[in-house]
Amino acid sequence: MIRFWGSIPGHGAYSIGEAESPAVLPVVTVVGGTVAEQVQTLIAKGASLVELHDPVEALMTDPEGNRFRVVLDPDHEA
Repeated sequence: MIRFWGSIPGHGAYSIGEAESPAVLPVVTVVGGTVAEQVQTLIAKGASLVELHDPVEALMTDPEGNRFRVVLDPDHEA
């Protein structure tokens, strides 16, 4: 998973929160742009979309099958 995230450009456009337990998914918080734009960037790098709740959230998997959430920063206006 670390190798996957190291390949994603635009680190200033999102932040990644670590999961505190296996039952909690890591969260990518979009702070620049939109959830849909971030989803497209992640898909181009090998991630897969599981569910899209545009414009506020998406459930995805990295190339190794690890699930994570992509959410819009509630204080961000896209």
